[in-house]
Amino acid sequence: MMGFEHVHANFLPILPINVMSKKFYNSIMNEEIESNRRNELGNSVNAPVFIENFYVNTNFTVVKDMDPYLDKETGDVIVGEPFCKASCVEAKMFNGIITIRDGVNSVTYQMVRSNPRFKHLTNEKCNNISPLLKVSEQDKMNGISHSYQKLKGFYKGVLNIGTEFIRDAKVEEWLTGGHISVHEME
Repeated sequence: MMGFEHVHANFLPILPINVMSKKFYNSIMNEEIESNRRNELGNSVNAPVFIENFYVNTNFTVVKDMDPYLDKETGDVIVGEPFCKASCVEAKMFNGIITIRDGVNSVTYQMVRSNPRFKHLTNEKCNNISPLLKVSEQDKMNGISHSYQKLKGFYKGVLNIGTEFIRDAKVEEWLTGGHISVHEME
């Protein structure tokens, strides 16, 4: 929320470089910027950016062309909604839910600050806690009762490296941390 008006903010305050459109910049700032045929269309230092019920002071520059800021090895830059589509990320920012999809499967995280159990913590403490993994109704129907059971499937078969290698039970225990047996994964 910015000024009690919902806008799609396509930037993260924690990143050193954020990209936003001139239209978006003009919608959040009092002084609009005009194109002056230079690459930098405008600079803002220590600008308060409001997100829901808190704000972050951030510095940003609005640019016309990203090429001067890219390394030689960097290819195309995709930001905002096209980035979300290209990386199969669906973000529901209004309630702190982020869903990552890979076609059929999906994993859903909830940002700590949006969970009622953590409302008493300060922003600084919440930032030190990892996002919470959630269990969907479909996962519950498939017999997944705990959110981290679903992650076991992501590692299925990683220890099956072939018959030419000898399995060492101590190494398997160390690799899996005692959470899952190699035989469960097969």
